[in-house]
Amino acid sequence: MMHLTKQLLAVIVLAITSNWALAKTAPECLKHLGGGFSDAQCFAGLQVDMVEENKLLYRKIRSKIPAGNRHAEVLDAYMAAQDDGVKFCELQRDAGAGWETNPDGSMYPALYQECVFDLRKVQNKFLTNLLTMANW
Repeated sequence: MMHLTKQLLAVIVLAITSNWALAKTAPECLKHLGGGFSDAQCFAGLQVDMVEENKLLYRKIRSKIPAGNRHAEVLDAYMAAQDDGVKFCELQRDAGAGWETNPDGSMYPALYQECVFDLRKVQNKFLTNLLTMANW
């Protein structure tokens, strides 16, 4: 049992200290877009980071809204609508693929990921501005 515990501890330490566990997508990837799969990876990685930032902004804003205030429900509805809106990015991707819902590994997944990234970027700007107003 002790040997297994040491192995598990070693794996955890390795995971925490390795680059792959701490790696985030570098915004630098936006400077090297070329229409292929790496574009999809770039946008997907950046939007994952932005989703986390948006959740943090949401929690900060939500904490400023008094208990029982209807604006808490409005904020919750906004966040849900933003999540629901992501599905509409499939339209752009599938239109470029002849309306096929399972496009190949060409540029079409990049169109979808760019659309999602753009939506999350707009959401981030809105939430950042909202938090600024809430802090006045």
